[in-house]
Amino acid sequence: MNAGARLSGVAARAAPAAEVLLRRLRPDIGRALAGRRRAAAELAAWGRRRAPGPLVWLHGASAGELLGAAPAIRTLRSRGAYRSGRRAQLLVTHSSPSGRGALPWLDSDHAGYPPLDRRRDCDAALAALRPGLLVFAKLDVWPGLAAAAARAGVPTALINGTVRAGSRRAGPVARRLFRQSYARLGAVGAASPEDARQLVALGVRADRLGVTGDAAFDLALERADRARADGSVAAFRAALGDPGARTLRLIAGSTWPADEGALLDGVAAARRAGGPVWQLVIAPHEPTAPHIDALVASCAARGERAVRWSRLGESTGPPAGAVIVLDEVGRLAELYAAGDAAWVGGGLGGTGLHNVLEPAAAGLPVLFGPRHDRADARALEAAGGGLGSPAGALADTLSRLADPRLREHHGRAARAFVEAGAGAATRTADLLSSLWPG
Repeated sequence: MNAGARLSGVAARAAPAAEVLLRRLRPDIGRALAGRRRAAAELAAWGRRRAPGPLVWLHGASAGELLGAAPAIRTLRSRGAYRSGRRAQLLVTHSSPSGRGALPWLDSDHAGYPPLDRRRDCDAALAALRPGLLVFAKLDVWPGLAAAAARAGVPTALINGTVRAGSRRAGPVARRLFRQSYARLGAVGAASPEDARQLVALGVRADRLGVTGDAAFDLALERADRARADGSVAAFRAALGDPGARTLRLIAGSTWPADEGALLDGVAAARRAGGPVWQLVIAPHEPTAPHIDALVASCAARGERAVRWSRLGESTGPPAGAVIVLDEVGRLAELYAAGDAAWVGGGLGGTGLHNVLEPAAAGLPVLFGPRHDRADARALEAAGGGLGSPAGALADTLSRLADPRLREHHGRAARAFVEAGAGAATRTADLLSSLWPG
């Protein structure tokens, strides 16, 4: 057994004791750990009763990784060229509870947490499931599961492979621990040439590696275009109300408290300076009741009225100038298309910048904070579709975007950037097909 699998097994054995503490300190992590402790038995039970036929097992850390994998996995399954004559079933596992948000885009036959990363649990799950292919998304390769797949003769792949600057997996200790796990992968699709070089440094074999791109580009285009075609954008605009001829709409997605404070201050400062009036729509990354309550209170402390999205139906529309707070999940990509500009959260508070491709696909200028390690955000900015902005400069940025020609220029550049990155779904499905024809 390699060093990474041994370490992962030790951590798994400590899970019951850690779960008791985490349930008090971090209930979300505690629930996820409890789910992983039950997962081996649950997966084995489903494996025993599932219909005969080929099975693909897709694993991703959370919703973002799984959503990015969805177009390639759907392309693979839609081809229908399976020796058994049956369409491949799909098992989806996720390390974070947020992974459930990606399931509507994957059409999975079963979904849940992966087993604890120890030999006993992983071997039992694989023996019962008998998958034809195990696919990891982005970089979330679990060493114990990868080792168990090798023992069971199950081919493994990594798709949309991305190594962010400063990733803990790229450190010297992690490289030593996980090198054998990456070397075991039968096929790897890197998001970019630079990611490919980084993946080789982590241990991926060069002869099993290809630059396929990131299928998240394909999904972002699909969601934006579908929202316009199926009436979702019109419905959002109707619910948000007519902002007025002199008012613009700023959709702020996946925000954290640092983003929200900067946005409220920036919009107010732009208004006081005689700039445009922005209707602010905020969709927090974690729309829990405490977060929503704190955001509404923060608005009130600044003299701004906030209306929760879930309560818009209680009146004929939001009051003029009110901040709209989205207190539900799963609709952000569609909501972006109802705006004039977008802010993507995570680039101010050090929590990690979130998905910039969704608002770019909607054809909006995409604003974000400067503290991030996302290559796609840097490339979007270089292409003219992204606007990095420190908190203190946000009012000036919003004032400049009052010019409709400038908004159109940045929006067109953003959409063109996403269109140029499309096509990874087909290339990735080709890569997977070469490893496992089904």
